[in-house]
Amino acid sequence: MIKAVIFDFDGTLAPLSLNFDHMRVEIEEIAAHYVSPEEISELRSLYTLELIYTIEAQLKEKGVRFRSEAFEKLCALEVQASQGNDPFPYTRDVLGALRGRGMMLGIITRNCLKAVKTVFPDIGRCVDTIVTRDDTDLVKPNPAHVEIVLSRLDVQPDEAILVGDHPTDIIAGIAAKTRTVGVLAGRTQKERFAETGADHIVADIRAVIDLL
Repeated sequence: MIKAVIFDFDGTLAPLSLNFDHMRVEIEEIAAHYVSPEEISELRSLYTLELIYTIEAQLKEKGVRFRSEAFEKLCALEVQASQGNDPFPYTRDVLGALRGRGMMLGIITRNCLKAVKTVFPDIGRCVDTIVTRDDTDLVKPNPAHVEIVLSRLDVQPDEAILVGDHPTDIIAGIAAKTRTVGVLAGRTQKERFAETGADHIVADIRAVIDLL
């Protein structure tokens, strides 16, 4: 029996507002003060967070300073992009309906908490726990991100369903052994979710209620 629903944030509970290409350029400019262009080029296949973690580890003692600069810039860009953005019009109603059914609710996001609260100031009153990159370096698609939420909610993987708009959500959920739902409210197409192995593919989070 499902006891908990875990949501991604951007593209799932609120419209996507981040310019990922611009963010990448800004972080690579900071990285260029610490490592060579060739080293940055070798890491192009990594997501931006994983790029930061990898360079931090390579730099050893200097890694702490690089990480601080990179995350300060990244959070500033996320907060700036979040200004004037709001949750989807139906988000609060869906969260309220799920709570009315006795569901525990969690959020996992690769964003900083400040950006999340810029978009959704009262989110702490609408869900039971939020796990951002401020809480762990082991962010999705690493299943540890999901497992932190499961632990906080005190539920087993087969008692939870993970909902997100990106393949990393589905990959993390599958690895953590939860059920998974891909929502088409972000930028991922139905075919991509099917390839990734999502248990369900729906238009948006309003359809989640019918899956429980």
